Amino acid sequence: MSDDWGTAAAAERSMSRLTLIQQAAARSGALPAPGQFRNSKLSPFEVSQMSGVSISMVERGNINSRDFTRELEWLLQETTERCFLDAEMWTGEILAYLPNEWCEGSQPDIWNTSVKVFANDSTESMTSPTSSAANMPGDVVVPKAKYAYSSRFARSLIKNKDFRRAASFLEKTVNENRVDHFLYYRCLFLAYYQEHLENDSEGVERKTSFAEEKSPFSILHQRMTDEKLRENDDVWFEYLMGLIEVQLGLKVEAEKSFKNVITREPRHWPAWEGLTLLISDIEDADNFVIQLDSRSLWMSDWFMVLVLQRFHQHSMAIQKAEQLVQRGMTGIPMIITKIAACSNARHDHDQAIANFEDVREMDPYRLTDLHLLSDSLYIRNDQKKLSALAMELYKVHKFRWETCCVVANYHAMRRDSEHAIKFFQRALRLNPGFAALWVLIGHEFMEMKNNAAACVSYRRAIEIDPADHRGWYGLGQMYDIMKMPAYSLYYYQEAQKCKPHDSRLLVALGEVYTKLNRIEDAEKCFTGAYLFGDVEGNALWNLAKLHENQKDHKKAAQAFEVFLVVYELVTSAEEKVIYSVAFLANHFFKTEEFDKAQEFATKCMAYESICQEGNRLFREIAKIHQREAELDEAERIGYAQRAAAEAAAGGAPAPQEELGEEEMSEGEDELTF
Repeated sequence: MSDDWGTAAAAERSMSRLTLIQQAAARSGALPAPGQFRNSKLSPFEVSQMSGVSISMVERGNINSRDFTRELEWLLQETTERCFLDAEMWTGEILAYLPNEWCEGSQPDIWNTSVKVFANDSTESMTSPTSSAANMPGDVVVPKAKYAYSSRFARSLIKNKDFRRAASFLEKTVNENRVDHFLYYRCLFLAYYQEHLENDSEGVERKTSFAEEKSPFSILHQRMTDEKLRENDDVWFEYLMGLIEVQLGLKVEAEKSFKNVITREPRHWPAWEGLTLLISDIEDADNFVIQLDSRSLWMSDWFMVLVLQRFHQHSMAIQKAEQLVQRGMTGIPMIITKIAACSNARHDHDQAIANFEDVREMDPYRLTDLHLLSDSLYIRNDQKKLSALAMELYKVHKFRWETCCVVANYHAMRRDSEHAIKFFQRALRLNPGFAALWVLIGHEFMEMKNNAAACVSYRRAIEIDPADHRGWYGLGQMYDIMKMPAYSLYYYQEAQKCKPHDSRLLVALGEVYTKLNRIEDAEKCFTGAYLFGDVEGNALWNLAKLHENQKDHKKAAQAFEVFLVVYELVTSAEEKVIYSVAFLANHFFKTEEFDKAQEFATKCMAYESICQEGNRLFREIAKIHQREAELDEAERIGYAQRAAAEAAAGGAPAPQEELGEEEMSEGEDELTF
């Protein structure tokens, strides 16, 4: 009965969310009125896409500070106990930046977290029924306290990333308590993962890879399955099995594992984070969030920010992050940094730089996502700030991958590709599972004309994150450079599927279609790129050149005119502006639209390279006007002479046959001048 009630409640919440979105969309004019949806077959996600609002974007009330703090305290204790250092730091940072009013009158339990962890381990070890009979080989009785010391030492080894050694110590205490049991398998997983990444990063320039006969991850997964650890009361075992399934390429199974973990324990943020990389689309994420609406205080909202960012809905991700700020999560660097990252992806680099500088003022030594700050500075060509950032980070954290990436961008700005590649490779060895790094090093290999290494890098980026358009786009560029447009077309199409509304990808597609003589497709791409914003200003130019090459000068002139309206005052587009002005001046001269021809000839005079062309057009137009004036004058004189002849003949018009031969010839000459 309770299950039926829960299902009905979830359905009711889903319908209420959909109704709110439909009403908001109708008010904005994006959709029909709510009453028109009764017989509609639109899915909730289609409604949200048409209205520009995610289903999970529906406004929620302010966050309860007490419940919020308790969630994070639970997560901090769990992650500390199991040595999840990244999750522990993530949780600790949020708690450290809690709004002041949320901390008033609270007495957090986190002061004694470390004491509780070890106390629980020792107590559990002392009272465990298996520990009293534990013997070492040779019937040597091991004191109970020694198991506690071994357990603590294993945790120290994990923090030092000495996973193999930690596993060997935990093997002695695996039956002492549930945490050591979990940590033993986790250490084996981390050891295999570390070895896999190290071997992978060494093969940046290797064209082929050699796999072992059987993956150690497969063996570990089978061991855990045989022990039926997925059904264990400790939800962390199923989470670990999900991580192993990711490494085995079983993404559907891994997604199911993470969803089960979250359903069992909605406060389990590492599972939420893992799910962001596996979720198939925004609709699936929306539906999953709706099911957990009443059980998740805020993590589902932050999960949606990450999902929206992953699927390149950056404006929507910013709105969602700002919604969390409005609900009470103010002054938290994690949120401000994410807004900056989305602004960087939207090419709003000034806003991204401003947000990153705000975070650095709050927390000067925070390195998370600072590689994106260096990217914005690189694009803005701000060598002074990028140099200062690189020097500062290099002094503080020389061997963090973010630092290596910042320094590499600095060398790339100086066109020093060798040093840039050196630091990108160092960053890859520190964080080889990050697709963006493989893309960046691929760019540098392309600059060095090392096509084989560039292709390997881009393909590795695609393997890590197929939803990242940059790897596909890089391969498209490579085959474009190698004059293989058919191959280039495939990779550009895959990139455009990842980011359908990116004008740069549409322009690239249009250029390839032009090379393949698919003119209609090229025209659609260039037009679409202009309508979607035309970030780099190439869409109109390419569209105009396409029509010019096809001898459709009327359409070319229309495109060039629009191009001038938008980019005439843009300094970087001066060469294209000059060409457009000259083309339009000559086009309107040929079509005898002399007023417009004079207008653009006047604009020619503003540019030294085409001022002579402007003068030539002025002379030609003046000659034509002079001829027209002479023709008008001759015609006027001819009429006057005929009128005089008529008057001399008594007012009767002279028959055409009786006109003098000389007068006829004069009239013909005047009319055909």
